[in-house]
Amino acid sequence: MQVHRQMNDGQGGNNMKRSTDQAALILRLYELRRETVMRRARNFVGGEFLPQTADELVSIVTKGGEETGFVLQVYGYWDMVCAFVLHGMLSEPLVYDTCQEMYFQYAKLQPHLWGFRKKLNLPEWMQSIEKVVEGSAKGRKRLAAMQENLENMRRLKLEKTSRRNNSSTKKH
Repeated sequence: MQVHRQMNDGQGGNNMKRSTDQAALILRLYELRRETVMRRARNFVGGEFLPQTADELVSIVTKGGEETGFVLQVYGYWDMVCAFVLHGMLSEPLVYDTCQEMYFQYAKLQPHLWGFRKKLNLPEWMQSIEKVVEGSAKGRKRLAAMQENLENMRRLKLEKTSRRNNSSTKKH
């Protein structure tokens, strides 16, 4: 599915006005990302949040508390941005160029999305972000690169933990 939306409304609409409206919206969305609680939520989701299975994702989302709120806030935000794309309010290329973080955060969720939806009977959960990210060859390519980066991060974290455990064992 191609998600790119035409800038022309088909009735001789003003493309410059539409471009200006999109720029204003993308800047407003950027401002929202800077809000204090959203920044904390993005730090959590962009950092230590790294579910390994659908069951772990379900556990994080259903346990309640601050981390649950962070996950729902960040992914709800990105799904809303993608709904704007799907409804023609933002162009997919503009979001691709300005929202790289979304692809990284989606890469953390994507392997577990189907299982999560099935376990919680939420078949439409994160449907907009899925359509935008996976709806173009560029999006799928970026997703694959982000998933590779995440795998490298997991591996390095395991190696670091292993070295730390080995050094503490040698001290005893």
